[in-house]
Amino acid sequence: QELESAPHNLQPYPHDFDDDDEAARAESFSKLIQLLEGGNRTLRSGGIGLFTVENVDEDEGDFDVWNDAERIQALYTLVRKSDSLAPATRAKLVKVLCNAVHGLCEALESSSSCGAGAGMVMQSQTQTEESQEAGINNNQSQRQSQDSSSGGSSTYVVSQEFRDAIACHIYMLFTLMFLTESKEKLGKSLGTTTTTTGRNKKGSNKSKKNQNSATDRGEALAANSRAMCAEAMYMAAITM
Repeated sequence: QELESAPHNLQPYPHDFDDDDEAARAESFSKLIQLLEGGNRTLRSGGIGLFTVENVDEDEGDFDVWNDAERIQALYTLVRKSDSLAPATRAKLVKVLCNAVHGLCEALESSSSCGAGAGMVMQSQTQTEESQEAGINNNQSQRQSQDSSSGGSSTYVVSQEFRDAIACHIYMLFTLMFLTESKEKLGKSLGTTTTTTGRNKKGSNKSKKNQNSATDRGEALAANSRAMCAEAMYMAAITM
């Protein structure tokens, strides 16, 4: 909940979130997923060029930001409330978040192979040294290409907007993974207790079969989600 205070000032839910009943709540979560999916499609088509700062009008301050406040709020709400999501909705959240991380990593790879271009900014050698002294690892969070026209005195790095976007999504992915692992441990603990107690009670065989089937489906979804998160985090690690 630290993100709900300055300087981020996020809210538990967006202002237009409908929480009147379970159906409205589910629909609101679905709309947030759709918003993120739309952003992912834009990322796939625009790539690193979405994060260019060359055409920003500082006087008007009106320009499209891919990882804008609406997207960050949607991510925060969904990840924060992930434990209360329906299994299918939670699976969609995992998929859309992992796809976003994959898309950002692919954009970072393309900027590295293409060198200077859209979404890249020039940084002087002095600025680079100052960044290194400040503890910023330019070999990881900033893909650089030497500017051949200046004799190697300058470097090109991805824009701050891109760095903020990928840091945000990796943070959300890590948080989701942490919550998933915590829920898994809690589930195992409760499952052990329930099984021990249930041996002394009579129950319907059909009910037990249905319960076991639901448990198996839940475990399969959880295992798949954990694998997707781990793969996305691994890709982020090797890309940076």
